[in-house]
Amino acid sequence: MSKLKDVLRVYLNRLVDLSSNNRSIFLPKIISSQMIDLKDFHFLNNHASFFYITELLGRKRNIPLIQVLDSRDQNVNQLSVRLKRLKQQVNFTIEETGEKSLFVGWPFVEGKFLNGQLTRCPLVFFPVELILYNKTWYLRKSVGELPFLNPSFLLAYSQAVGKPFDSEWLEASLEDFSKDPMGFRTDLYQLLKNQVELNFSREIYQDQLDFFPDNSRDYFEETFDVGLLKLKPYAILGQFSQKSSFLMDDYEQLINHSDHESLEALFSDYFANKTDNSQASTENNLYNTFPIDSSQESVIHYTKSGNSCVVQGPPGTGKSQLICNMLADFASRGKKVLVVSQKRAALDVVYQRISSQGMSNFTALVHDYRGDRKELYKKINHQISSLENYQALNRSIDAIQLERNFSQMCRNIERFSDFFDAYKEALYETSDCGAPVKELYLTSDYRSVGIDMTQFYRCFRLDELDGFLNDFEQYQYYYKKFQVSASFWLHRVDFSVMGPEAINGASATFQELFSVKITAKNDLNSMLADTFEYGLIYQSFQQKERIDALSLTISDQEVYEKFKVLMSHDAGTLDLLWLENKVDMISKLLMDQGVEWGISDQEVEETLQHAVHSSKQLESWYGKLSMNVNPKKFALIRSLLEKNGLKNNKEDIAILVQRLENRMNLNHQYALLVQKNWIKLPEKPFTLEQFEEAAALHIKALNARFIMNELGVLASYFYKPQFSFDHFQHLLEGVSVINDWVEDHFSTWREYLTEIQIKHLLSSEDEEKLNGIQSNLPKDIDELTRFDKLRHSMLEEEKKVIEKLIDEYPDSDYEALKNMFLSSLKISWISHLEAKYPVLKEIYGPQIKSNISDFENSVEEKLKIARFIIEMRLREGVCADLEYNRLNNLISYRELAHQVGKKRQIWSVKKLIDHYKEDIFRLIPCWLASPETASALFPLEQYFDLVIFDEASQCYFERGLPLMLRGKQVVIAGDGQQLKPYDLYQTRIQSEEEETMEVEIDALLDMVAQYFPTFHLQTHYRSATLPLIDFSNKHFYEGKLHMLPDRKVLNSGESGLKLIRVEGVWENQTNKLEAEQVILQLQSLRMKYPMDSIGVITFNYYQMILISSMLETEEGLSQDENIKVKNIENVQGDEFDHVVFSVGYSRNPEGKFTANFGLLSRKGGENRLNVAITRARKQNILISSLKVSDFKERHMKNPGIRLLKAYLIFVDEVQQGNATLELRPDAPGYDRNWSFRDRLIGSYGSHEVVENPYSAVMDLEVKEKDKAVAAILTDDQRFFSSRTAKEAFVYHPRLLTSRNWNIVFLFSRQYWLDKEDLLQTRIAQVKTQSGE
Repeated sequence: MSKLKDVLRVYLNRLVDLSSNNRSIFLPKIISSQMIDLKDFHFLNNHASFFYITELLGRKRNIPLIQVLDSRDQNVNQLSVRLKRLKQQVNFTIEETGEKSLFVGWPFVEGKFLNGQLTRCPLVFFPVELILYNKTWYLRKSVGELPFLNPSFLLAYSQAVGKPFDSEWLEASLEDFSKDPMGFRTDLYQLLKNQVELNFSREIYQDQLDFFPDNSRDYFEETFDVGLLKLKPYAILGQFSQKSSFLMDDYEQLINHSDHESLEALFSDYFANKTDNSQASTENNLYNTFPIDSSQESVIHYTKSGNSCVVQGPPGTGKSQLICNMLADFASRGKKVLVVSQKRAALDVVYQRISSQGMSNFTALVHDYRGDRKELYKKINHQISSLENYQALNRSIDAIQLERNFSQMCRNIERFSDFFDAYKEALYETSDCGAPVKELYLTSDYRSVGIDMTQFYRCFRLDELDGFLNDFEQYQYYYKKFQVSASFWLHRVDFSVMGPEAINGASATFQELFSVKITAKNDLNSMLADTFEYGLIYQSFQQKERIDALSLTISDQEVYEKFKVLMSHDAGTLDLLWLENKVDMISKLLMDQGVEWGISDQEVEETLQHAVHSSKQLESWYGKLSMNVNPKKFALIRSLLEKNGLKNNKEDIAILVQRLENRMNLNHQYALLVQKNWIKLPEKPFTLEQFEEAAALHIKALNARFIMNELGVLASYFYKPQFSFDHFQHLLEGVSVINDWVEDHFSTWREYLTEIQIKHLLSSEDEEKLNGIQSNLPKDIDELTRFDKLRHSMLEEEKKVIEKLIDEYPDSDYEALKNMFLSSLKISWISHLEAKYPVLKEIYGPQIKSNISDFENSVEEKLKIARFIIEMRLREGVCADLEYNRLNNLISYRELAHQVGKKRQIWSVKKLIDHYKEDIFRLIPCWLASPETASALFPLEQYFDLVIFDEASQCYFERGLPLMLRGKQVVIAGDGQQLKPYDLYQTRIQSEEEETMEVEIDALLDMVAQYFPTFHLQTHYRSATLPLIDFSNKHFYEGKLHMLPDRKVLNSGESGLKLIRVEGVWENQTNKLEAEQVILQLQSLRMKYPMDSIGVITFNYYQMILISSMLETEEGLSQDENIKVKNIENVQGDEFDHVVFSVGYSRNPEGKFTANFGLLSRKGGENRLNVAITRARKQNILISSLKVSDFKERHMKNPGIRLLKAYLIFVDEVQQGNATLELRPDAPGYDRNWSFRDRLIGSYGSHEVVENPYSAVMDLEVKEKDKAVAAILTDDQRFFSSRTAKEAFVYHPRLLTSRNWNIVFLFSRQYWLDKEDLLQTRIAQVKTQSGE
C-alpha cells in the first residue's frame, strides 16, 4: 500500500463496529454467558416481564429480579446461575477496562440497511448494574445515567444512507421523555421520525415482551428485506460495548482530511521535535515526585527535550512510576497530559500514585465516558469551588524560598554529578597511556622495587606493550648473553643486515685467524729476542707502519751500528728535534757565505774583530790612510782576503766578516753537539757533504731508536745487542710478512669481527675458550643476527629502559624484570594522570564519604521540595488570570460551573469539553482514560502536550493511533514480552492485503517502535527474592534485568517459589482437586499474612470460574477485597504480594492426558506465561497435577507449553535447593583487568566476600556465617556501566537501602594505597553502624 488512506481504511475495517459481527449492530443469538432475555423472568417474581421495562422508565432505582435460590422452581435457580455468571463477566470487564457495559436493550431493531447489511440490535440502551442483596438479585439503575440511542446502530444507519446525522440531534438527551411506557414510545417515535426510517408496528405499543428468537445469519439474510427496519418487543440484559464507535468517527476524519503518504510522514508531521529545548535536560527543571532510576530518568530527559519515544518496561521495572513522574513534570510546567491504557488496573495504579502526591484534584480518571460523568463533573465543580482555598494556600507558602531551596539542591546535585562524572571519566580514560588509571591502581604497587621512568614513561602505552614485552623478553636474553663484559661479542659488528652466510663467513674468519697465529708462532718464535706470545701478532699489526718504517730506516750496517749505540741510551735522553735543529743550523752556516777555516778556533774571535775594524776603516779617507800607514796591522786580514779570493774593499771585507761570524757560530754549535756522547761528528775542517752524511746517519739511527721506543714491549722482542744486522733485518722481514698477510685479510675479517675481537682472537692464549667461541659460532651468529635486528627495530628509549633494568637488577629473571618494568611504568603514569586529573586524588580524602552522603541527601530533599512546587504550580495554573466583573464577582469558570452543577439536561462530557476546553484543562491538566473513552471525550486535535500509553503491547495499533494524534508528543510504554492485543467481546477482521509492516504488525507498542527510538527500563523492583524473576529474566529478557533481593528475605532462606503437586483430574475443563488446594492455600496465607494481597491465577477461564464460585462459599474469604481471581489472559498490570497458581491441566478420569493447554498453546502463549509468573512481590505458589512425563514431544514444539514445563522444573529445583542462578556477564566494553572485585573476593576472618547474580546493583556481597551482611559498592563494572553519577551514588544505594542492605563504598585508589587493612576496617565499620 502506497498511501496512508488505504492503510487507514484497513484500520477502520478492523474496528468492525459497523459490520454485522458487532453485537451492538447484529445479534443473531443470545450469548448465554453475557446475556439474558428479560422474557425469561416472566412471572418468576410475580410480575410479567414488561414490568421490568416499566420500572426502568420509572423513578425507582432498584428493581428486584429473582431470589438467589428457590427450592420450588428450577428455572429460578438456573437463571440465578446465569445472573451470577453475567455479574462475574461484568465485574471482569470493569476490572479490565473500567467500562460499564451492562445494559438492558429495548426495543430491538431488525432488518436490512439500504446497503444490504443485516441489523438486529437494541434501539435504546438502559444503563444498569446487577446487584445481589439479601439473597435477591436486583437491577439497579446507574445514578445520573439516562437511557440513550444505540450509537453503533445510528452510525451504521448513517453510513448505509450516506448521510451523517446532525451532531446536535445525536447529542439529544432522552431525559425529558415520558416515564410512562406508552409515552416513552411516543416520544421515541417523535424523535426518530424525521431521522430514521423505522416501522413502529402495533405490537411495539403493546406492554409486553416477546422471547428473543435465536436464528442463523443465513435465516436473516433470507427473511429480511433491504431498507425495511422494524421495531421488535425484545429486551435483553447483557453486555454491549459502546466505545469503538467514536474511534470509527476518528478514522472517518483521518481518511477525509489526511493527505500524508505514509505513517512515517504522518508521525513526522505530528511528532517531529519543533522545540528548542536546550535547557530541557538540566537538573533544575526536572520535577519528579517519585524516586527514579537512570533508565527512567533518561526517558524523562528525552521527552522533556520535545521528543517522542517507546519505553520497553519488563515486569516490575517501574513503568507506572515513570509515567507518574512524567505526568507530574509536564503538569508542573503548565502542560496537558493524557495517559491511555486499555487496562483499568494500569490507570488505577497511576491515579493512586499521583493522588498520593497531592495531584488527584488536578487529574481526571475516566474509565467509562458515560458512567464516570458524574464523578468527573463533581471534580470539576470541586476545583472551581476550591479557587479561594488554592489562593490562600499559595499565599501561605514562601514560594521564593521554596524555589531557592530547590535550586540549591539542584546545584548540589549538579556539582556532585560533575565531580563523580569527572572521576569516572578520569578513572576510565585510556587516551593518555592506553589503559585507565583504574587498571594501574589495581595492578601496581607504589612500594615495589623498580626504576625511575620519569624520562621514559611517555614512550610506553599500556595497550601497545605486547610487542614491546615480547621484544623485552628476547632482548634481555640476548643482552645478558652478549652485552656483558665477559662476552666475546660485547664489541662486535652489526649483524642485523646479514643473512645465513654470516655463519660461514665468520667461521672462515676464525680459521684464517687461527692460521695466522700458527704461522706467526712457527716463523718468529726462534728469531725473537724473547719468548713468543700471541699478543705480539696483533701488536705487530697495529705497529705495522712503524715496523715497516724501522726496517726502511735501518737500511745498512752503519745505521744499525749507530742504532745499537743509541739503543744503549734511554730514549728520554735523546732529542731528535734538537739534533735536527743543530744540524740545520750548521748546514745553513756551511751553505751561506761559507765558513772561514783558515785560522784556528782560538783565533776566530780576534780575527773577526780585526775584520770588522778593517771594514770600518774603509768607510773614511782617514781610515784608509791609516791602513796604508800601518800595513802590518792589517796583514792578517789581507792574507785571509787573498786566501778566500777576495779584494781589499769594503764589500769583500764584509763577506770575510760573514764567514768569520759563521765560523764562530759553527764552533759554538759544534761544541754543543760533541757534548752528547752518542753524537760523533767529522773532524774540522769539514765540508757540507761530510757534515750532512754524518748528520743523516745520526738522524736515521735516532729515528729508528724512537721507533723502537714507540713499539713499546715489541722492542724487547725485536732487538738484542747481540743481534747482528742481518738477524735484525730478517726478523723485521718475518714480522712484516705476517703483517702484510693480516692486512690483506683484515677487511674481510672486519665484515664479521671488530678490531677488538680480532685482537682478542689473535692475542688470546686460552685455546679452550677460543675453541668454545668457535664451536658456538653457528648458534651465536644466528642469535646475534636476531639480536641486532631487534636492536635496530626498537626505540632508543626502549633499549635504555631494558638495559637500565638489567644493569640495576642483573640477577633478576625476565618475569621479575617485566614486573618491575610494569610496576615502574604504571607508577609513573599514575603520577602523570593524577597531576592531569586532580579529582583522582580527592576520591581518597576524608571528604568523599560526606560527598556521597550529601549527594544522596540532595536528591532526596529535591524530591520532597518538588512535590510542594508541583502542587503550588498546579494551584497557580487554576488560579491564574481570573476575571471578575464590576461587582467583584468571579466570571472565570462561571458558565462551566453552571453546566457541571446542573441536575437536568446534563451535557455529555464530549460536549462540555468542546465548549469549555480551555477552562477544563486549566482546572484538570491530567487525564487518564482508555483509548475508546479518550476518543469519546476529546476531539481529534492535538489537545495534549503529551500522550502516554501504558500496557501498549495489549493495545491494537488501530485503537491507539487516533489517541496518539491527540498529542504533540507521545510516549508508548509496554512490554513486548507480555500479552499481545485482544478484545473482550469483538472479533477483529483481518485485512486481505496484509503484506506490509503497517498492516502486519498488530500491537501499538511493536508498530510505534518501528518509527520512534526505544528506551529500556532495566531495574526490577517487584520481587523480594531473585528466583521470582530469574526465570523470566533468563528466558524473556536475555538476562538484562537488574535484580536485587531483600537482604532479610535472602537471609531467611525463603526462595519465593513453592510447588505443590496434587493428583487432580481434568474434567469439564476444570480441576476440582487443584481448586480445593487453592482454597487451602488461601486460608493458610490469610492467617499468616492478614494484610497482604493475594492473587489466584488460572490457566483457563473455567478453572477461574470454579475457584471464584468456591471462594464465594468460604466465610472469611468471600468478602476479602485483597483476594483476586484471574486467568492468564487478564492478569497483566496486576501485582500481588502472593500468587497462587492453578495450572489445571492433568489426566482425564480415564487416565489419559488429552488437554491441549488452551490459551497457553495459542500464539503468544509464552507471553501469557511470562505475565502470570511475574505478578508476585513475595511468593509464587504453583499448584499442579502435571508430571514431567505428561509433556509429550509434540507439546515441546509449542513455546508456551515448552516454557511451562521448564518453569515447573525450575520451581522444583529452587524448592529442592538445586537451582543455581547465573552470575551476570561482564559489562560490554569492560576489561576484566580493571576489576577491583576480583581482588576483593575471598575470606577475611569470619567474613567472606563473594560475587552474586545482582552485580548490576552491587559489586560484591559480604557474608558472615553464610548470611548476607552488606553490599560492597566499588568503582568497578557497576560504576562503569552506570549512565550517570546519580545512578551509581544515589539510585543504587537508595535501592539497596530500601532492600535492607548495609553499604560499604570502596575505591580502587584506596586499594592501591592501603590494600592490607582496607576491607576488614570497612566491614567492622558497617557492622558497628548496622548494629549487627
